[in-house]
Amino acid sequence: SLPPLALLLAGVSPTGPCGLQFRQKSQPGMRVVGGVNAAQGAWPWMVSLQVFMPHNSRRYHTCGGILLNSHWVLTAAHCFKYKKKVTDWRLVFGANEVVWGSNKPVKPPQQERFVEKIIIHDKYVPPLQINDIALMKITPPVPCGPFIGPGCLPQFRGGPPRAPQRCWVTGWGYLKENGPRISPILQEAHVDLINLNLCNSTRWYNGRIRSTNLCAGYPRGKIDTCQRRASHVQRQSGEQLCGRGRHELGGRLCPS
Repeated sequence: SLPPLALLLAGVSPTGPCGLQFRQKSQPGMRVVGGVNAAQGAWPWMVSLQVFMPHNSRRYHTCGGILLNSHWVLTAAHCFKYKKKVTDWRLVFGANEVVWGSNKPVKPPQQERFVEKIIIHDKYVPPLQINDIALMKITPPVPCGPFIGPGCLPQFRGGPPRAPQRCWVTGWGYLKENGPRISPILQEAHVDLINLNLCNSTRWYNGRIRSTNLCAGYPRGKIDTCQRRASHVQRQSGEQLCGRGRHELGGRLCPS
């Protein structure tokens, strides 16, 4: 039988178009650790999870997430190691640039929302990062628009994707290992999936990577998601990454 989180994920999957980009004309981005600044609208399902500090009413980006539909965001369970209450969090949608420690309302096309519920995988094992996955319920529901749209859950009926395959990683991650602060601009980079046997070799992770994980990057390094920050791996399949039909814009809600 499926665990509760898996059953819930099956119920919150997008039923309409998902994974559609609204990328504007590409702008030359400054290369940083193999990644580049993402164009506005390139990854409309990316969500900035920000910790809200009541003593100064400021928000601080802490993790990334994926918009599944108007009501739910998918993220990593380790994001809630220190901040577990729904009142600790704010969600910002449609952001290309995040402002560290902002106490001002977000400006369009961004949308800010509260969190109604946090659901962590019931078999999450923090020390081993097993089942490192969680859901956040959005309140009130967020509407789709030119820069906000749902991502796709993978349909891996034959199991997880296997190397060789090229993917995208995106996020407001650190620009270098042990860096002092995350990039304020959303970053994107190509990475290759790496064979799990190689990833688990004694010179690499020595058996710590499980079959439910993806190992991605390059053997020579330089391009990856540093310091285990939550990121999104998107299978590359052309302009319309996971889309099914036209994506209607305007004030309608994402598929629910």
